[in-house]
Amino acid sequence: MKDSVNINVFAPHPALQSYVHNYCYLGPGAVDDQMSSLDIYPVEHTQMTFVLDEEHMFRETGTDIIHSYPLCFVGLLDEYRSFDRFPKMLVQVIFKPYGAFKLFGIPQRYFSNEATDVRLLFPEMTSLTEQLKGAAGSAAEVVALLEGWLLRRLLMAAKTDVSRVAYACEQIQKNKGVLRIEELTRNMGMSATTLGDQFREKVGFSPKAFSRIVRFNHINNFLEQHRSTNWQELVYTFGFFDQNHFIKEFKRFYGCTPSEWHSRKFFNNPI
Repeated sequence: MKDSVNINVFAPHPALQSYVHNYCYLGPGAVDDQMSSLDIYPVEHTQMTFVLDEEHMFRETGTDIIHSYPLCFVGLLDEYRSFDRFPKMLVQVIFKPYGAFKLFGIPQRYFSNEATDVRLLFPEMTSLTEQLKGAAGSAAEVVALLEGWLLRRLLMAAKTDVSRVAYACEQIQKNKGVLRIEELTRNMGMSATTLGDQFREKVGFSPKAFSRIVRFNHINNFLEQHRSTNWQELVYTFGFFDQNHFIKEFKRFYGCTPSEWHSRKFFNNPI
């Protein structure tokens, strides 16, 4: 994926900023037409995607499963995924870890590692999808339509409280995923069981699993900034039990071993 060709980022409405990171438009040329596969790594957010291509298809590498709906929601991922068929133009709503629960009101554990047709969740989205198709030539119009719907959802969700989970997520992110969960629950005055239940409902995974995702996001950022890498240093810096533990976790998140990653210069192309 190219870094600066026809990619536009839109800030959310102030009322949504506690739950939505931003909106991202990928227009013609943003995704290289010669790119044969799309590699997706676990990140700390969920997303809703409206595909602008006429052919809005995703197919996971090595499978015959094709997702072909134009408007989908993707829950939190905790493993590497690769697609050999994918659209080239789209608009995304990037939610904070707990943002989709606040706005949708649906337990996020149902969406973990899954892509779901939004029209199945909210019947009113069928007509909105048609409006989005009509506005597909303008990223700003598509974003405005999506944001209008999200603002309406926000009004309906006024009583939904995500403040404690939001605080816990912020603490985990602040500590780069290496904060001990026992310490977090003690500071919050909450039992591990209660926090775990809250995370699975409002984020999609347990606090420990979310911490792993955060930790590997920081590892990914480190690797992108340091072409020459001391892998043993990473094991120590990011709190892995030993090198075998690190390699096993790395392969789950990146789809290859650290040595394979290094030889391929295997860099992230997030979507």
